Amino acid sequence: MSMRPYEHGGNVYDYEGELIDFSSNINPLGMPKCVFDIIKKADLTRYPDIKYRSLKESIAQYTGISQESIIVGNGASELIHLFVRTFKVKRPIIPSPSFLEYERATCVNGGEPICFRLEEREGFKLNLGDLISHLQCGDSLIIGNPNNPTGQVISADEATDLLKAADALNMPVMIDEAFIEFVKECKNYESLSLVEKYDNLFVVRATTKFFGMPGLRLGYGIGNPNLIERLDSNKEPWTVNAFADLVGREIFKDSSYIEESRMYINNEIDYMLSALNKIDNLVAFDTKVNFLLLKSKYAKASLIKERLVERGILIRDASNFKYLDDRFFRVAVKRREENERLIEALKGILP
Repeated sequence: MSMRPYEHGGNVYDYEGELIDFSSNINPLGMPKCVFDIIKKADLTRYPDIKYRSLKESIAQYTGISQESIIVGNGASELIHLFVRTFKVKRPIIPSPSFLEYERATCVNGGEPICFRLEEREGFKLNLGDLISHLQCGDSLIIGNPNNPTGQVISADEATDLLKAADALNMPVMIDEAFIEFVKECKNYESLSLVEKYDNLFVVRATTKFFGMPGLRLGYGIGNPNLIERLDSNKEPWTVNAFADLVGREIFKDSSYIEESRMYINNEIDYMLSALNKIDNLVAFDTKVNFLLLKSKYAKASLIKERLVERGILIRDASNFKYLDDRFFRVAVKRREENERLIEALKGILP
């Protein structure tokens, strides 16, 4: 299978000058303040604990899941590839458009993903019944919840229905919850409690997005202890460095940062959706997270991107996502003054 051009958001390095980066979906409030003091305490003269006991204890307290059910990695990306490699995933069902790394992980491990189409006319919301009826076509299920780039979610009840169907087919399931903390009332959508009942479930999370630290590279996965042991046996040692290990022990305790971030993002989502939907030649799709999928009615996303770069703004051309054409692009939720600048720029480009 040939891959479309490989690209992620946040690639500011291809451009000269300062840009407001709307292409990368990172918490606009920045990192928790405690990080700046913590990194000064890192001991680089010793290896990190190969079992990451203190880090896992912090994650266990945050999630309410036992340490035996936790694995840590170099960002969510390492854990996605680890899942595919460990379970010899060759034909995963992937509701799409979705994060390109799911497809890439499959392809580099010799597989060929089966993309289940999320329909634009349905606002890219998942049709649960149709997906369940397609599960028998594949050997596994990989799903983003919330999904990137559509910003849509499935409830814990819907996830349960999927897991029941997959379990009956002896099919491993990976649910990527990298953006779950941004969702209002996120407890209604997360799947952590389901790992106790379904031993085929692997839930992936990251500190990259919500905690605003893409450069630190820290992710973690939750699953049945037997599943985690199997993943761990296929994992390289020490992929979480001393900085990430130490920071990860503290950031999950910062409840005020967590609540402030969630409240800010959801207020700003409402503002941006309202403002963007007033631009005649633009369609803004509903979202539950800190980014919005947009579609120009006429202009190509590549041209919009080019004109916005001239105005000091970088967006994510979304045309290389499966089932999206060359008019789709994605923007992150940022600070109000930056969001206002984007909206005014789009008004000038798409009158």
